[in-house]
Amino acid sequence: MMEFGIEVAGETLQLHGERAVFWPRLRWLLLADVHFGKGAVLRRAGVALPTGQTLDDLQRIDRLIAHYQPQRLVVLGDLVHGRAHHDTPWVADVQRWRERHAALAMSLVVGNHDRHMDAGILGFERIDEVLCEGPLALGHEPTRYPGHYLLAGHVHPGVNVRDGWRKHRLPAFRFGRSVALLPAFGRLTGLYEEPPRPSERIVAVTPAGLLPLATRAR
Repeated sequence: MMEFGIEVAGETLQLHGERAVFWPRLRWLLLADVHFGKGAVLRRAGVALPTGQTLDDLQRIDRLIAHYQPQRLVVLGDLVHGRAHHDTPWVADVQRWRERHAALAMSLVVGNHDRHMDAGILGFERIDEVLCEGPLALGHEPTRYPGHYLLAGHVHPGVNVRDGWRKHRLPAFRFGRSVALLPAFGRLTGLYEEPPRPSERIVAVTPAGLLPLATRAR
């Protein structure tokens, strides 16, 4: 199952197995923690990684855009991983990709990593505060936002799922009472795991698609 519908604050959201959320009413595509350029940062630090992570992530976003035909793409922080020069290869890749989608509005709610680089050079509108629309608020850090249900990133949420005697560490969407955590879109990110809270709704991201998990009600 690559898609799973969930209702929060009276709004229906479509979760996708590529670690994305689509908001049908507004036709907004939401991603969190893309971390463009992280592979390059790790290679500079001596970690042996192949190149091509940014192009792979851009192709994943292309598939989501083709599937949902959104009117706006909103990144909930950490579009980039760190500082980079304008002539860095991955920067040029993103700029060429952005030109191919010139008609699509793209916005970045600034995260902690984004402060090292101007998202404007990648063609994204920069939003320095939480973005509020109807009953939902879109932010980076998962702090409660009075009067709104907050969708956030930053944490890179994960969950442990058992399959018989095996235990799998998986990215997850986690929906609490007033705050939801989106999984990191970038695949070179770690996972933060904590036990499910009462009444929390959790959807794990597996290699085969999405897996809603049963949790205890309070």
